[in-house]
Amino acid sequence: MKREKKLGSLKRMDKIRFVNQGNLNYNALYHALFRTFLKIAEASRTWRVKSVELSSKSRVLLFSAAGIGDTLTDSVVFKALRESYPGIELGAVCHRRRKSLLEHNPYVSKIFYYSKGVPAFIRLYRELKAAGPWDAILHLRGNDPEPRCLSFLLNPGATWSVPQMTQLQAYCGHTVLQPDWDQTHGVEQTLRIAEAVGGRVSSPQLVFELSPKECEESEQFFRREGLSEKARCVLQVGGGRRAHWRDWPIENYAKVIEHFRDQPIDLIVLGGKDHRDRSERLATLLKGSAVSYFDFVGKTTLTQSAWLLKSSRAVVSTDTGMMHLSFAVGARVVALIHCNNPASRVGPYGYGERHRVIELKRPVDYAKPSDVSMNQITPEQVIEKLKELGL
Repeated sequence: MKREKKLGSLKRMDKIRFVNQGNLNYNALYHALFRTFLKIAEASRTWRVKSVELSSKSRVLLFSAAGIGDTLTDSVVFKALRESYPGIELGAVCHRRRKSLLEHNPYVSKIFYYSKGVPAFIRLYRELKAAGPWDAILHLRGNDPEPRCLSFLLNPGATWSVPQMTQLQAYCGHTVLQPDWDQTHGVEQTLRIAEAVGGRVSSPQLVFELSPKECEESEQFFRREGLSEKARCVLQVGGGRRAHWRDWPIENYAKVIEHFRDQPIDLIVLGGKDHRDRSERLATLLKGSAVSYFDFVGKTTLTQSAWLLKSSRAVVSTDTGMMHLSFAVGARVVALIHCNNPASRVGPYGYGERHRVIELKRPVDYAKPSDVSMNQITPEQVIEKLKELGL
């Protein structure tokens, strides 16, 4: 029986490797298709760099097709352009899965949804062309090569980009050089693109605005789930599917929960559906103890999560999209940061002393993320920072 079980596990692993390899091959072919298309398009048309002078009557298209954290970082650019040019029309291209982030940015005029596939590409191109003409096109964050194809077809001479964000810079009319890219905070990286076209911002903070109705409905949902008027503390237990070296050991979250067991606090565990294994591990670790907490891992919408963060006394999070969402909604955060991507690049920006950062030190002989473990950040350190935030 054990041998059959082991063989079954090996077959599943082989299947996973095959599927992953297939995805890699598909992505390579898919990207090659669009790169070839770009070369054909370039050879068939003549274009030149155009001077860009924006006004309140201008139309600007911005590509922000990345993850939650990066998309929120881009949100400051919309604010900068709107403050500098009141009345300007700002179109945003984002992944359909990230639409809520743009829908909660009041500085965005219209959202265009981006998804993979040739039919989707053609459909999006027609939508963007009909909504134009665009006086400027800004590439903020996103993957090559589809956005480059779209901007090249629309108005290559008025396109702005950063070399570090693409391998196809030759297809953009304007280059925003950033030689100190690796030492620059993400907010500054994208704000420099806005500054290149005259955009300035009074308060460089991430943008995610909840309506009063959304706040009320979200609060009603959590009250039905058992949350009370007690102070709330949210523990974000995981990050994205990649870069697991950023995750804090689940055993440490358990120790933090146990420490506050007798406090008048609603302790809340938050995460996505792909973090259910971590929340189940947490439940196993705390089984038999008298401690109680609320597990909302994989059970809330982004809007509900945003309200939960906003209404909490403090949030504990590693470098995740939820950390950036916490910044955007005004929650107080204890940010646990790996040295591979330091707080000077991804931590709180423009918030004064509102947040607390615990960051791993990079050793002299550092070579790769796995050289340094997040376990070096202790529960005691996190508890101390939570107390500083009034918990």
